[in-house]
Amino acid sequence: MRRIPQWLQEKYELEIRFGQQVNEISLPKIVTSQETWLVERVIVCSGADFETLYPRVFKENAITKCKLQMMKATAGKKIDIGPSLCAGLTLRHYQAFAECPSLKKVDERYDNELKDFKTHGIHVLLSQNNYGELIIGDSHHYGKTHEPFDREEVNQIILNYLSTFLNVEDFQVTERWHGIYPKLSGKLNLIAEPEKNVTVVNGLGGAGMTLSFGLAEKVIESVYNTYHLQL
Repeated sequence: MRRIPQWLQEKYELEIRFGQQVNEISLPKIVTSQETWLVERVIVCSGADFETLYPRVFKENAITKCKLQMMKATAGKKIDIGPSLCAGLTLRHYQAFAECPSLKKVDERYDNELKDFKTHGIHVLLSQNNYGELIIGDSHHYGKTHEPFDREEVNQIILNYLSTFLNVEDFQVTERWHGIYPKLSGKLNLIAEPEKNVTVVNGLGGAGMTLSFGLAEKVIESVYNTYHLQL
């Protein structure tokens, strides 16, 4: 993740500012906590901050915030799991599986085994980073505000389920954390134009890392074409 800004600078010659927040957009001015910029077009990608810029857009689109708990672990012996791993719980988490005729039976089975799977929005994914560490997720709790504290019983439910399809020696959790991302119910993303020459892009949910660069291309192409039509 730390290399992405550097790549954007090298490939696209972007000017990037860290340690600043955009507090006001009044075209042609953008006012940050440290600078004022003169611009022609603005694309607002504010993540889980719905309150600072164009809060009405987020309120009208019923966007919410999802808190997910995750963990990192190591194994005593060097292993290579290959592709990301998941199991049956994942089938009921993603919309792509909603049309599977047997999904209702899968739901009933897991609800009978442990209702906390659904209560905490748990499905378990396992991937491996370039250091060989195991990345484990996750739970899903929805709301406009979230407690800063993580719940260890939720982590234990995740780990117990993980043990049903992963068996490694000297498995040890080394880090625990949570993330918060915006979630838009029933849609893949939010694209809105609250005023002329301003585009808000948000709400990709847990698919953000998968879809964001493709969506960025589409949005930039649309903005570019609109700009030239205005000329």
